[in-house]
Amino acid sequence: MPPPAVAMPSETKLITRDIGETGAIVHQIPLKTAMIIAGLFAVAIYNSLEIYISIFRTFRRRRGLYFWSMVAANTGIPILSVFNLLRYFNIAHPGPTSIIVDIGWWLMVTGQACMLYSRLHLVIGNPRKLRWVLFMVVGMFLFFQVPTATLYAVISFKGRTKTRVTGAFDVIEMVQLVAFAIEESILSGLYVYASRRTLKPMMIIRGPKVRALLNELVGLFVLVVVLDISLIVVQFANLFYIQTTYKPLVYSIKLKVEAYVLNNLVTLVVNTACTCQHGTKFQSNRPVLTTTREGSWRSRRNPSTGVAGGLARPSIPTITGAIPLPTTPTPTDDGSTVQPPVKAMSF
Repeated sequence: MPPPAVAMPSETKLITRDIGETGAIVHQIPLKTAMIIAGLFAVAIYNSLEIYISIFRTFRRRRGLYFWSMVAANTGIPILSVFNLLRYFNIAHPGPTSIIVDIGWWLMVTGQACMLYSRLHLVIGNPRKLRWVLFMVVGMFLFFQVPTATLYAVISFKGRTKTRVTGAFDVIEMVQLVAFAIEESILSGLYVYASRRTLKPMMIIRGPKVRALLNELVGLFVLVVVLDISLIVVQFANLFYIQTTYKPLVYSIKLKVEAYVLNNLVTLVVNTACTCQHGTKFQSNRPVLTTTREGSWRSRRNPSTGVAGGLARPSIPTITGAIPLPTTPTPTDDGSTVQPPVKAMSF
């Protein structure tokens, strides 16, 4: 009786790396790992539901790049989670589900990058720099996401056959993961760098709020870097099936924090009313920045909602309680006149 065949170490490594890339994994992983995968998916979907509630409670004008990019990024999270779960547990065929997984991945990653880009104009006033950032976002989608999604669909339809396409996918999957981590670090880092310069004049009026916002932006940058590094470590450990289940959770956490910090930035920059120490209320003459394109000069009803629309006409600084005094001389009983004061009096 011949001895049983023993798998070579290189062959074992190959099988470990390929788990999850081409189809179901339910028969190749222990029960504990399957439970961890299901738990990661569940937390990601729960975060997505919370974000949906927050979006539709916060936005009154549901339009503009900021709103739709946030909706797209959040929609990609449950799509990616649900269809990866169906794929891994052999509930649906890996070929068709790979296409839907790719769409969810596009929405989640590129949508979140577009959301960060949509609010950069609040701290960066140079249109040329903003165009370069937009070119980076579009280029990352065309040169990394499209090729990776194509190879993923090909190996999913081919099944568990090891080919050159599978090897190419292994390489580009690692490269694109690092590239998107660099992209998100650049976007969040731009907010920290530009805000320190743009918001510096506001320190005189709103010092504590500006400092709190700068601390939030720094915390956002650190969070993005730490989560992306953890995702890269999991991928380089040849745990593709863990990386793809951990990724929706990472992006749901980043999306929640980014939405919170960006809404605070919008409230601080766009809301022009401020109260000075002596109780006198002034209006800032800074143009109100919004995101919709219709109406180049249009007033804004609620700047703190973080949505839509062009440039509002700057208001003239006024003093609450001021009484307009006459501008012509006032005659008196003895025939003389009293000149009006130069400045208006206020209570």
